[in-house]
Amino acid sequence: MNTNEEKLLKDLRHHSNDHSPTLVPHPWFKDKFQPTFFYVDGHADLLLTVRALLYLSMRTINPEVGSYDVMDRNEEEFIHQALTIANRLMPVGEEALMDYLNLFYREEKKAKGEE
Repeated sequence: MNTNEEKLLKDLRHHSNDHSPTLVPHPWFKDKFQPTFFYVDGHADLLLTVRALLYLSMRTINPEVGSYDVMDRNEEEFIHQALTIANRLMPVGEEALMDYLNLFYREEKKAKGEE
């Protein structure tokens, strides 16, 4: 094993517990993954969340579509729901792993004179 591989393995071992996997294998669908941290309080919360995403998407495409008092009053809550979903789906810690792998491959290229 070359020194670059040893350094990568050492870094990966050192940081192996620094992250929480965002995606895990899906129990029923082969070769598919599911997000770990995406959750809702129940069917009503799921429906309200989907409604919020649809409303914000429609307003983004055409600000005049679907504009009426009830929806406009809840717009701030819809934005909050969308940001909560985005936050739950963002990878936590996997970025560091990718940084180490990227550094490893750059060093390997350099060692082989491919750059």
